[in-house]
Amino acid sequence: MRAQHKQDLILWKGERMELQEIGIVHNDYKELKDIPRQGCFGDTVSEIEIHPAFAEGLFRIEKHTHLIVLYWAHLAKRDILKTLPPAARELYGVFATRSPGRPNPLSLCIVEFAQCEGNILRVRHLDALDGSSVIDIKPYTKEDAITLPSI
Repeated sequence: MRAQHKQDLILWKGERMELQEIGIVHNDYKELKDIPRQGCFGDTVSEIEIHPAFAEGLFRIEKHTHLIVLYWAHLAKRDILKTLPPAARELYGVFATRSPGRPNPLSLCIVEFAQCEGNILRVRHLDALDGSSVIDIKPYTKEDAITLPSI
């Protein structure tokens, strides 16, 4: 059976796949043009407001210097399958790029932990637009690092 795309809901073999927002991003990136190409190119401190039902999930998050934030790039174009990456001279398929434009604009960013107070998590280097839905947060560990990736 083929996947059927209906708005933001994916049906596969009659089953639904749902993502639940755990929080929302608050920062100075109000328009797409404001966001750095990659989070590491900006030093803005973003606040991630975790919904109260998920606030306990932040317990001991301060033990980690860096985190992986998964978020929904809600303003990204979803009908693009090929794109021209920065500094490239030829098109690439979106699955071979870091472009936010893709069929499912699920984005990830490695951020630096700054502070956690209650249900407010402050991080540096998040490349998400103000108002973006946060889907998940995970610790970034040394096992995640690949020192010399190649293209």
